[in-house]
Amino acid sequence: MIVHSKRPDIERAALRLFVTRGVRGTTVRDIAADAGVAEGTLYRHWRSKRDLARALFRASAAALADDVRRAAEAETTASAKLVAAIGALFRAARDETLLYELLVLPPSRDTQDFMAHAESPAKVLAAIVIMGAVNRVAIYRRLGALPRRLAQYEQELVGALLAGLVPLRRRRATA
Repeated sequence: MIVHSKRPDIERAALRLFVTRGVRGTTVRDIAADAGVAEGTLYRHWRSKRDLARALFRASAAALADDVRRAAEAETTASAKLVAAIGALFRAARDETLLYELLVLPPSRDTQDFMAHAESPAKVLAAIVIMGAVNRVAIYRRLGALPRRLAQYEQELVGALLAGLVPLRRRRATA
């Protein structure tokens, strides 16, 4: 006799409900009904709805961060790495819009405590951008294209990175 674990069914149902209704708006009864299991079945795998939500959000964030990292690692140039990483995030935004919003956009009341120490897709992208910029300056300096010592480019590089975070509309208005 083959025993089918209900855990994947519960996880799919819970994630779908958490994303569409929020953690607070979803009950254990809702999850059990959607997964086609008794409420007690959830407690065989998780102590509480909160533990289930934490596990699902962290696993989803880690999976998306891995997708972004793998996409970037497949490329060789800083520009191509950034394009690939952004492409991975855009695919996630297109394919799983609500989950993407929960994982990448500023945390909601539902997700802020679940995501506090989780690996974040946004952190992976930020690391790619920052390391790409730092590496580019270091390489140009080594090749002689930049005459000053590296330390003399620190503030300029920080300014350039921060300027890139300002929406284009605001940059035009202040220019």
